[in-house]
Amino acid sequence: MKISVDGGSFKVAIETEYEGLIAEATDIFQATLKQAQSNDKAILRFLQIILEHRESDDAIGYAVLGLLGWYNEKIDPVEDKDIELNLPKILPHLINPAGDLTATSENEKNTFKH
Repeated sequence: MKISVDGGSFKVAIETEYEGLIAEATDIFQATLKQAQSNDKAILRFLQIILEHRESDDAIGYAVLGLLGWYNEKIDPVEDKDIELNLPKILPHLINPAGDLTATSENEKNTFKH
């Protein structure tokens, strides 16, 4: 199974067996989530690992599996087929889950007021 991560300015991929993959990816995500204390910080940590350790296959593998664990838990269950995590398409929906719904809302002008 090939797992690719497209970060917009970078693209990395790993090849691995599917058997046991989801459990391992979930464990990595949960361990990082526990340390980071939020999904956002956990994702940023995985991206930081990818950017800082581009030459280390082990670090890249760890970060890609962590992102896969996050994707599996929070977005969509992962199946036994190649997958590409296209972060520029996924992350905006996490930041603003309502998306364009506020554009047609009568209360839109008050949405971001404190």
